[in-house]
Order: sequence, then structure tokens, then C-alpha cells
Amino acid sequence: MQNSLNDSSNKVFPADWHAAERERTGCFEIRSQHTGQHYRILLGLPAEPAPLEGYPTLWALDGLATYPLMEAFRAQPARDNDNPAWRQLKPSSDGLIVAIGYASGQPFDVDARALDYTPATAGTTGDLISPQHGGAAAFLRFITEELRPLIAQYFALNMQQQTLFGFSYGGLFTLHTLSTQPQHFQRYWAASPSLWFGEHQTVLRLPQQLAQQDFSQHPVQVQITVGVDEQYPTAFASPEREQMLTTRKMVDNARQFADGLNQHDAVNVQLHFQTLAAHDHQDVLMHGARRVLAFAFAPT
Repeated sequence: MQNSLNDSSNKVFPADWHAAERERTGCFEIRSQHTGQHYRILLGLPAEPAPLEGYPTLWALDGLATYPLMEAFRAQPARDNDNPAWRQLKPSSDGLIVAIGYASGQPFDVDARALDYTPATAGTTGDLISPQHGGAAAFLRFITEELRPLIAQYFALNMQQQTLFGFSYGGLFTLHTLSTQPQHFQRYWAASPSLWFGEHQTVLRLPQQLAQQDFSQHPVQVQITVGVDEQYPTAFASPEREQMLTTRKMVDNARQFADGLNQHDAVNVQLHFQTLAAHDHQDVLMHGARRVLAFAFAPT
């Protein structure tokens, strides 16, 4: 990573200006054998030593975008000059954040994430931006068979408190994983999941997928959030925008998925579904990035 502002801009800055480095954050890059893609990983390091059972771990997709939003809400180590009243307002639950981004350095690498976060589909994708799709199975193998074992060499991980967080296509990947291979995580947060992808196949196939799952063997906690303005804004910017939002049915799809999950197993699936008033697509990302740390790191 660049350490000088002058290395990353055509402007010349004063010599004593430098790129900011994040507190308690590690970074490395890795190329996956399963996906062939080159990732940049940010590690949010806990403030305290690992508990006996290991660190609860938050796996954050679109990591170069989501980690900076999460960073302000992490638990902080105690300092001698702390204001006691301020300390009480800071979160106390702590854990390890593994933020998965791309070596391109883009907060949202459009083609890379579209390939990694979407399941294979025989239908029309509905994607108006990227031509690459269908790599979700390989990406899950990257996380569980390459990245997680590597992280576990250096950190004690609580394998009973693993959280997956995804937004948009990342939310689609989160719910696809939940409905097909839920054993890999115990907590799932899907913010504005793009369930319209592939002609809504993740929603339509949900009963069939859930019939193959036994959540009594691996109970899960699930948070699904969607903004009302993602389907029902007070006004549409254009007829084309109205047509797209109506077709994609962000709110209806998320509610249908939540209902199907709840009907399948309301005992072993702790589900919280939220429609957020006056929230558009990006607003839901901000909402989730602020709150998912408490969700991921709260004691079992």
C-alpha cells in the first residue's frame, strides 16, 4: 500500500503530509486458487487478547468500502486519559474483522464482485452493468478453504461465532450461503440483498433449498434489512428508474425470503427482518455497517 500522498496523486503535497494509516489494522493480498481473483484483505485487530474460546469473527464483503464505515464503531482499548462517560458510550464487545476487498483498490470492484457474489444461473441475470457472474461457489471455497485457515494460523477463532456480512450483491451471496451451506457461519447479516438476480431464483428456490437443511444441527441468527425507498420511493427519478425498481422488487423479495425462512424453522433460525423507512440502497449499507459489529460480537 502507498505510504505517500505524492505517490498516489498528480498534485504535489507538502513533504510532511502522508497517507493516513488505520489504527489496529493489518493488510495483506492473496490470490485465490479457487476463484483466480486477487484480493486485498484488511484485518481489524481486536483491542484485547483472545478469550479462551477464540475471537468471534466478522467476515465483511466489499471490505474496502465496508471496513472504513465499521472502524469508527469498534471497541477501543482503555487509555489512561479516557473520559469515563465517553467510555461508557463505546462498544465493549470485541472481535476480529476480516474485510475482503480486491487488489484493484476500488471500494466496489464492479466486475470482480459480480463474479464472486452471484450464484450460477441459467436465466437472465438482470445485471445492467457487469457481464461476469456465477462464481459464488468458488468464492465460498476461497473463504472457507483458503482464507479462513490462513487467518486461523495467526488468530484463535471462535468457530461457533462466525458472522457473514454482505450488502447488495454481497447480501445476495450471504442469503445464498445461508440457504445452501449454512454450516459455515452462525450469524448472517444481509443488507439490501439483490434477490432480483437471475430472475429472483434465490427466492423461488428457497423452499427446495431449505428442505435440504437441518438447522437443529447448526442454529443461526439472521438479520435482513432493506430500504423502503428501494422499491417504494416517494417519487421516481425517471420512468426508467420506476420500471427497474418495480421489476427488481427489493422489498417484496426480501420479505418473501424472510417469510420462507421463518416458516421453515422459527426455532433454530433467529430472524430479524427490517424495512427501513426513508432509506435507499446506499443508506442500508450505512445502517448495517454501523450495527453489525454489535450483532457479530455480542456474546452467545
